[in-house]
Amino acid sequence: MGRLASRRQIAKLAPARRSVVDRVLDGTRYGRSLARRLNAADLRRTPAAFARLSLACGCAGALVAILWLAPAAGPVGLVAGLAGPEVMIRRRIATRSTRIAAQLPEVLASLAEPLRAGASLPQAFEAAVEEAEPPMLDVLAKTAADLDAGVPQDDAIAGFALRCAVPEGVLVGRAMRIARRAGGELARVLDEVAETLRDRERLAREMRAATAQARTSATVVAALPVVFLALMSAGNGEQAHLLFGEPIGWLLLGVGGALEAAGIFWIRKLTARAAGSRA
Repeated sequence: MGRLASRRQIAKLAPARRSVVDRVLDGTRYGRSLARRLNAADLRRTPAAFARLSLACGCAGALVAILWLAPAAGPVGLVAGLAGPEVMIRRRIATRSTRIAAQLPEVLASLAEPLRAGASLPQAFEAAVEEAEPPMLDVLAKTAADLDAGVPQDDAIAGFALRCAVPEGVLVGRAMRIARRAGGELARVLDEVAETLRDRERLAREMRAATAQARTSATVVAALPVVFLALMSAGNGEQAHLLFGEPIGWLLLGVGGALEAAGIFWIRKLTARAAGSRA
């Protein structure tokens, strides 16, 4: 932990140089939101680097669409390319959130055990770091470094909940702060919260299993029009030119895209309603 604290002090004395684009994005709401999402996705990229990646993917998508379909399909390829990194970051956030939510009960048990034996909260976090696995390993290590550097315990706990970036982490942070302020037995509180999280995870698995068939059907139905359009465009140049090179084709694509989006939204609502009624 001393080495982590030393690195933090060095980073403060000699901060990394940031590009002009990063400094501009820092002053915008979009840049701050993007920075939080990159952190939640555990991506070691700056907002400017992610923006450059998105622009490169958009240009590549436009080029592929122009060469494969028609010059008028360039804007469609541009939008599809720009959406690629966004889909990637959303999937990474979802994957990391799922793993953190699954690891939290065991992490709380690792924290409660040394506390029950009489250890302090910083010592409990140091012990939990030795037993943790990614992505919780990084969260615990940073929290332990904060405590070792003298950060107030309430602030360190708030930072722990923020780094978890899941609702379960917020619940854990609130429970720990309330237990500390009320003078309750922190180890017992952690055990109870861990049991609650296990129950929630068990219920979530049941919900995912109950709606798996509906979600798979929704994905297949939503993908069929896109696949058909790609195959038709690759095999029939005249129809592709009509869709992508004529105003009537643009109108048809717009109407079809709107209906596709409405259908996906409706299916998602039906799936969520079925899961809620089962719960």
